[in-house]
Amino acid sequence: MKYKVLIILALLFGGHCYNLYRTSEAAIPEVKTYEIKDKITGNIHIFREEPKLKKNILYCQKDQEKKVVWVHWHVNQQPEYTYSVDSYENYVERTWVEQHYGYRIAP
Repeated sequence: MKYKVLIILALLFGGHCYNLYRTSEAAIPEVKTYEIKDKITGNIHIFREEPKLKKNILYCQKDQEKKVVWVHWHVNQQPEYTYSVDSYENYVERTWVEQHYGYRIAP
């Protein structure tokens, strides 16, 4: 008798939890992505974050690897900024000065 009561309580609790889950209106958050076109090669890369600094190390969703994005600002011009994208492996091989102040990216 004791186990029958426990089974009934477990079924009631499980049904209650299922009903709460079914009627909830919690939406899945939308993932925002940014498409960035490389000015050197013309390739399009997809990132989850928008690069805002001069140099950003971001994960590319399209290539499934880390990339270094250099932002080139053009004051009072159109477009306002352009992007250069380089691989993270090439960036790591550079010297400290080149990593912080920029370097020429070969196509």
